[in-house]
Amino acid sequence: MAVGGTELLLRRTRRRLFAVTLGLLTLLVAGVGAATLLVGLNALDADVDQALQTAVSSTVSVLSDELPAADEQSEPDEQAPAAADTVLLVLDPAGAVIQNRTGSTLRGLPVTSVLAAAAATGEDLRTVQADGHNLRLLTTPLVHDGQLMGFVQGGFVLDLHDSQSQSLVVAVILVGAMGLVAAALITLLVTGRALVPIREGFEAQRRFVADASHELRTPAALIRANAEVLERENLIAAEGQPLLEDVIGEADRLGGLVNDLLQLAAWDETELSIAPEPIDVARLAQETVRGATALAAQRDVRLVTDAPSPAIAIADRARIVQLILILMDNAVDHSPAGGAVTVRIERASRLVVIHVDDQGPGIPEDDLERIFEPFTRLTGTTRHGSGGTGLGLAIARRIVSAHGGTIRADSPLTGGARFTVELPAAVGLPAAKEDADPGA
Repeated sequence: MAVGGTELLLRRTRRRLFAVTLGLLTLLVAGVGAATLLVGLNALDADVDQALQTAVSSTVSVLSDELPAADEQSEPDEQAPAAADTVLLVLDPAGAVIQNRTGSTLRGLPVTSVLAAAAATGEDLRTVQADGHNLRLLTTPLVHDGQLMGFVQGGFVLDLHDSQSQSLVVAVILVGAMGLVAAALITLLVTGRALVPIREGFEAQRRFVADASHELRTPAALIRANAEVLERENLIAAEGQPLLEDVIGEADRLGGLVNDLLQLAAWDETELSIAPEPIDVARLAQETVRGATALAAQRDVRLVTDAPSPAIAIADRARIVQLILILMDNAVDHSPAGGAVTVRIERASRLVVIHVDDQGPGIPEDDLERIFEPFTRLTGTTRHGSGGTGLGLAIARRIVSAHGGTIRADSPLTGGARFTVELPAAVGLPAAKEDADPGA
């Protein structure tokens, strides 16, 4: 089913709202998860350090002011952690083991490189590698009457601690991921419901525009028809003829506005329908310009074409004619008396490019995008000061979008305004190949 411009706008709005909301929720979940991890991991580290500190401190207090003999046996400290995870060594000042108070041994212990730091600072706490395990190591000097008697070096194997830390990380990630999935579903539901009033408002506006346009079409046609009768039957005095011509002109403008409104209302309801086929945009531009030359001459503007044929695109012939006419009419309306409007067609790689240049006052930089919005008219930029209905460029953009192309406006340094349309070129067709043949 075709999707109208309003529905596409609502879908884009919903996607953006969903992305922003989910992004904020992701930051919130990530922040809470990081804080949870930080607190949990710090708590695990603190438990290990506290247990190790208790075991080493109790050993220091038991030894008091003298070191045990090398062959003296001792029972493991009651306050020490489980012997399987803990090593408690009593060292002499040189770092030789005097006593192993837990009976556990690990290759790489004792670590004598930390003794100097422990003696200088009162204790040394760090994580080291020993026998293939991460080991939390605390080294405390034994001092009596200012004399260094030796050291107590306690180590706690971190295998269980690391396993608990990994489990905590996995748990936080899984909970966070499930929370984000739930948040995404809720956000999707909420954003959909939040846009319901906006969708209903757009639909009411579309119906109003369509109904009002239908109602205005008949009076506009009657005004013009009656004015033409007055003109044809010479029922208006000569001095009133200019006013009658103004009435006919304004009736034409009103009829054009009604048609444009009907087009926009229809395109909001459904996607613009096109019948694409291979067409020579260059030749089509030449024919369109030739047909509009007389009308432009009435407004004292010359139409110039630079359209080497062929320039083949897959497009709807009628819609491309409508597009070129809209851009030319806009350019003529903004060109000074005696000025020129140039329509140039180029073939660039996989694109057919249409340039329409005028010699008018140009477009302010802040308005280069805004002019494609419906009912946008730049005051003081046209010779007549009216700026048309403000719907032409909006229709032009929808025609280009329906063809998968792009349209943009620029104000070159040389002056005036330039509208550039890029349409997908036909690839692999005989006419397209002919364009690449210098002898064609």
